[in-house]
Amino acid sequence: MNAADQAIEEIREVRRRISAEFDHDITKYLAYLRELEKEYPEQIERGKALLAQRDTERQKYPETAAEPLALRDKPTS
Repeated sequence: MNAADQAIEEIREVRRRISAEFDHDITKYLAYLRELEKEYPEQIERGKALLAQRDTERQKYPETAAEPLALRDKPTS
């Protein structure tokens, strides 16, 4: 197993543990996350500010590269 496969397997194992912890119920997990948001309001606001800053920066410097080709498209040259 290479390093990338090992990392993916570790991520999957964490996901399985989290899912089991909340009885595989997404509603329970989301309720838990909402409670965490209440405990850490400063971090939530900081995250929102960072996302807004990122969006502003993206507007200043729009992508100049051409759109990527769809899988069925043939390159033109």
